[in-house]
Amino acid sequence: MERIEVNVETGEVRIIEFTPEEEAAALAYAASLPAPTEPAKPTLEDLQAQLTSISAQMQLLIAEG
Repeated sequence: MERIEVNVETGEVRIIEFTPEEEAAALAYAASLPAPTEPAKPTLEDLQAQLTSISAQMQLLIAEG
């Protein structure tokens, strides 16, 4: 495994190889992180309710002219 370091002042780019110990520590740290959670997907009923609400709002705006 390797990492890239960039000196923003000089633009110098260096590729640095991890030692086996650093690589093991990085992998252990990554494995200890909680898995990302996906937000709950709306149900069909939720989407239909949103559509009904938006339609009502549109009708109100049309009526107000």
